[in-house]
Amino acid sequence: MRKIKVFLGGYINYTNAQNLNCRAVAEHLNKENYQVFSLTAHFGKKEKFNVQTFHCFKPFSISKHIGFLLGIIKCDIAYLPKHIDTPFWILKLAQLLKKPVFSTIEGNVTNQDIPNLISLFGSSNIMKEHFRYVNQIFGITQHLINETKSVLKIECNPLFLGVNSHQFTANISKELKSIVFIGGLIKRKRVDEIVKLAINYPAIKFNIIGDGPEKKQLESNAPSNIEFYGALSHNDINTIFEQSDVMFLPAKSEGFPKVTLEAASAGIPSIVYNTYGASDWIENKKNGFIATDLEDVKEIINELLDNSELLQITSENAVKLAKRFDWRNVINDWEKVINNLYNGK
Repeated sequence: MRKIKVFLGGYINYTNAQNLNCRAVAEHLNKENYQVFSLTAHFGKKEKFNVQTFHCFKPFSISKHIGFLLGIIKCDIAYLPKHIDTPFWILKLAQLLKKPVFSTIEGNVTNQDIPNLISLFGSSNIMKEHFRYVNQIFGITQHLINETKSVLKIECNPLFLGVNSHQFTANISKELKSIVFIGGLIKRKRVDEIVKLAINYPAIKFNIIGDGPEKKQLESNAPSNIEFYGALSHNDINTIFEQSDVMFLPAKSEGFPKVTLEAASAGIPSIVYNTYGASDWIENKKNGFIATDLEDVKEIINELLDNSELLQITSENAVKLAKRFDWRNVINDWEKVINNLYNGK
């Protein structure tokens, strides 16, 4: 049987949400059925991959066009998730060559109060013109689909992202002693709420993993029960996970924060806000917690401190959640999308 040639339009050696998604898809597509081509960047890590890549050299502004061109020429199907970074002429060429393209919506598109895709493009018309050349658009959550369908023709069902759950060690939490956060230390992530919690709960240790422009300000206001680790490797994150019982993500605008699945792989349930459709994958008080505001977060923490059984149950179910979203399972849906596009469905 002829292998389907798939181009993944991301730089799989550089840490970025869309790049990491391309890397995971490249890793998990069945190599007996698919031949995969992707990109690497000169500013990324020097690594070897089990897929064919084009190395985007200096000057990047030129070499990336070469990489995308080769990808479209080589492929049968292209997955292009980096909307702003993907050259527009590449989309036109793909249509001209009858190479089907699919993409994913992974964050806010229309909400003007927070960074959105329309503002990144410059206008709604420019964004719509871009996606006019994309055969299928998928939201990574039902919430994003509902928010996007008024401006773009988007598929009804989500194409979920996955997690490499085997990278983390599952430990069932039985007592709340430590809360962890992973993410960029930027205003949108609202990490100052963790500082407020740490002041209110001096007996709980708070582990903050990540870096960003807000770090110095946060450190200057932080009590002694907060520890800042900066950016860490997966191995180092796993070590911190082994010392953590719950994750708290204070941001009120997210797509599908994959760190909730990574934490779940380690038996750590997450507390998240109800503003971006987390109920698509988290069941409140079953495999995690969905809060409305900071006071609600405090009530959840108080309940966990008083009821260790609830923590143990959500910890056990978090591991099951991670297994459900393991890339080894989720990749089946991605392969169906690729197969359907290849067969003209």
